[in-house]
Amino acid sequence: MSPDDVPIAEMQTPLARRVDIVLRPISHPEFGEIRIESDLFAVGRAETPFASARAEVVAELSRRHARIFFEHGVAYIADLDSKNGTTVNGVEVRQKPHPLHNGDEIRFASVLAYRVELMPCVAPPAPQSIVVTLTPERDDLDLQPIVITGFPFLISKADDTFARYKGTYPHQVNYVSRRHAHIFLRDGDVFVEDLGSTNGTFVGGKRLDESALALRDGETLAFGGNHFVYRAEVRRGPVADPTVTKMKAGGESTERSAEAKAEPSAQPAQPAIDPERTTFVGTAHSFLDIFCVDPALKQEDEVNPDASQAQALKHEAKPRHRRTGDRFTRFVSELSEALGGSGELDLRRWGRWGGAALAALGVLVMALYVRNAPQRDIHALLDAGRYASATETADRYLARHPGDAAFQAAGTEALMKAMVPEWLAAVKAQEFDRAHSIVAGMKTLAQHNADAQPLVAEIGWMGDLEAYWAARGGAEAPIRLFKDEPVISSLVERWNDDPDPNQHALDRIASFVPEFAASYGDTLSHLRKLESDDSVYGAAAERLKTAIDKALSDDRLESLPALLDDYSERYPRLTGFDSVRSDLRQYQQIESDARAGNTQAVAAELKQLRFATPPFQARVAKLEKLATSSSASHGAGASAEASSSADTASHETGDGHDARPSP
Repeated sequence: MSPDDVPIAEMQTPLARRVDIVLRPISHPEFGEIRIESDLFAVGRAETPFASARAEVVAELSRRHARIFFEHGVAYIADLDSKNGTTVNGVEVRQKPHPLHNGDEIRFASVLAYRVELMPCVAPPAPQSIVVTLTPERDDLDLQPIVITGFPFLISKADDTFARYKGTYPHQVNYVSRRHAHIFLRDGDVFVEDLGSTNGTFVGGKRLDESALALRDGETLAFGGNHFVYRAEVRRGPVADPTVTKMKAGGESTERSAEAKAEPSAQPAQPAIDPERTTFVGTAHSFLDIFCVDPALKQEDEVNPDASQAQALKHEAKPRHRRTGDRFTRFVSELSEALGGSGELDLRRWGRWGGAALAALGVLVMALYVRNAPQRDIHALLDAGRYASATETADRYLARHPGDAAFQAAGTEALMKAMVPEWLAAVKAQEFDRAHSIVAGMKTLAQHNADAQPLVAEIGWMGDLEAYWAARGGAEAPIRLFKDEPVISSLVERWNDDPDPNQHALDRIASFVPEFAASYGDTLSHLRKLESDDSVYGAAAERLKTAIDKALSDDRLESLPALLDDYSERYPRLTGFDSVRSDLRQYQQIESDARAGNTQAVAAELKQLRFATPPFQARVAKLEKLATSSSASHGAGASAEASSSADTASHETGDGHDARPSP
């Protein structure tokens, strides 16, 4: 049974995930069906149930082959750069997760094939609050504790949680991969999984293999070696008030609830956490981002020679203080290499040619200073908070130098900071025409900035969705048949066509304008509801339209009244059935008059005809053709009848003279 066949009472549950995935075997029935009841399911030869199969059956599977997961109530499959690949309906899944639908056929390594069936949840998980606190093992590195309340949580050197240390510990940060590991919930437990990172993830001093491992309270957790090492505390409780943690830029908390502060803990005493020196993570990352594979980005990671099982939890030596002379030598060597030299410094030659080199260096520095003047100007404007001027400066410069990536990034920041607050105010006031005008202005200012254009498009999509949501009247508002579902489908498709870049764009906007995060969160909540409506009511409306089209094409309209009654009972939030019934009555009347040859009545009816629904609007030409052919047939019939009467009269009178007898 598909999700669309689930009774409406079951579909009203507020949970984001209303269905389980059932994988029915096609190629190897001995596996039996696999029912996926959690938000994340691992596919690999070391994972259940594949680990128990005969070796020759799963030999083609990679150890980390694929993952099936739910995001915003939608099911996806992601290939994890496996050796032999994953396909959906014969199409290869690479790098980007692929949505799953009822009836899809998925294949792992071309040998294990399953049919996807979406079924109502057997037992929806009870909501609970889980908080994971990661306390640094060393207090001399000035690392911040991390408090995680939103799952999944991605460990990434690109995230501010770790990127904030680039200035003080650049190598250690670069030992962390962009997609290093993630912490997620499964069946009420906390798990950590390495994502194929360069330098590994360690739990209790042991490097994780390809499978996720449950994270227990009190265990040590390290990323990339022996620098980012934490002691994990796992606490459970009732569902938390979503207003417990307020976020500001960089994911840091500005306020925590009194209940959270005063909550007693049965765990061993932990070092006191300073709210001003703690990273609070209340917003979950996206599985779509976590399981997107980009092999090129892995090349940016450094290899940490200390990232081994034996050394994972040793305290590293404090950084040595390099002498100024060492820095100068390294600088000159790097300058030599940049100018085409070997990079090796010969001090005797440097003594002979030092003066000339310094002169050349002075010229180079002056040239760079002049060349970088526009960048300094825009950054000075940004620092001064003159975002509108910075935006205009960026637009003028990029009109002449469209490929300058650094200037594009600065221009994007200026544009977002200059105009997003005004857009947010317009949306909050439900002044959507003004919000639309602001987006139009942003598009004009971003016409030369390829970096800003996707962000502006994302804001435009948000504005369209929020305008529709407000006009519609909220989550449980009726859905107008043949009017609302095309709008809903369009809004959902614009997100699902490429959800990962969409998520990245929204995250970037929030990093520039922190208050944007609240509006962004509201929009994604509304999107989840629209996705549910699209999968249930949109699919129902499409099936009804197909049935009406077929009945009209086959001239079998007698079954339509009962079909309309059935749909109106099964889908109580669908409205507009009266318009369909009215169109059906008009159509049947015109068709009946046309077949009866009542041309005057048909002409009058066609003149006043105003069908309200697409299936009948598409049949106006057919009715006009029917009326024309009926009129012609009727006219020909009348002429034939008149001719027949004349022939009869002529036959009766012979040559046409009076046939009366002579006296």
